[in-house]
Amino acid sequence: MKRWISAALVLLLAPIFIPTSVSAQEEACFEETGFCISGRIREYWEANGGLGVFGLPITAQTSETIEDKTVEVQWFERVRLELHSDQAAPYDVLLGRLGVEQLQLEGRSLESFPASEAQENCRFFSETNQNICGAFLNAWRSYRLELDSEEGKSEAESLALFGLPISPVITENIEGTDYEVQYFERARFELHPEIGPDTVLFGLLGREVYTALTTPSEPEPLYEEPEYIPELPPTSFYYCKDDPDNYDKAPNYPVKIAHIDKRAEIVYLQNMTGRPVDLTGWRMCSYKGDQEHLGIGGVLGPWEGREFPNIQGENIWSNNSTDEGGLYNANGQLVSYWPDPK
Repeated sequence: MKRWISAALVLLLAPIFIPTSVSAQEEACFEETGFCISGRIREYWEANGGLGVFGLPITAQTSETIEDKTVEVQWFERVRLELHSDQAAPYDVLLGRLGVEQLQLEGRSLESFPASEAQENCRFFSETNQNICGAFLNAWRSYRLELDSEEGKSEAESLALFGLPISPVITENIEGTDYEVQYFERARFELHPEIGPDTVLFGLLGREVYTALTTPSEPEPLYEEPEYIPELPPTSFYYCKDDPDNYDKAPNYPVKIAHIDKRAEIVYLQNMTGRPVDLTGWRMCSYKGDQEHLGIGGVLGPWEGREFPNIQGENIWSNNSTDEGGLYNANGQLVSYWPDPK
């Protein structure tokens, strides 16, 4: 049986929203997201803070592999709840370490944050060398997981809910506004002065991490163009005639004459880009004698260097005197000039 609940109503009733064994067997569904909670996850959600701590469900309950173990999970706006049926209650439901996971997804290591020393009126954790102070400390102590039937809140129960602090208070831009935030193993605390003095909200890490993990990544580009692409000179090819006006204009891009072995009649070409270059219609000239080095063609792969033997059947390169070379593209533009070092 499904029972549809308004999120606004849940927030209004949150302080007195006490689950019963009967209601936990029913589905509580939320119009805002169209997802439902039931069974042990619903019982846990209601008993430990509900909407204010966990947020709305954003997925159905499903199987996922967490740290090489397949478990039933359900994602909420602020958390990921994991069912570990091999554990006895209340440890059969665990919260994902989304604070750590979010930082990892952003490429930020815990070691990148400066370590702190114990400060007055703060709670210092030597395990991470971080403090919790002020409004963040009040919020951290105000919520907890119910680990026993005893009245009152214990630090162990707050620690079980949020985990250790893993960053100092830092400024981050969230939806276009700068906020002071602090990361914990399982949460991100955010100070929202626009709502009220010392108002702390829990960041929507469940939504952020889930979106990052399920959104297909942009395919890596096959190549990355340089910031500046050299211009090619005007068309100047004329039957391999000497081309001195364009020698200093040849950009050696996208292909460069790396070397010419005149004795072996081999030209070495180097692709200077991260993309394939089609050499169809390209011409390689020996300017001395106005001769063409035949055999240039095919596709040079990204950053590929390749040798092109002369297939003309006779020697064209002068071994006894200077013989510059020029490489022209299919449009007849001088792409690369090779000054013969003799």
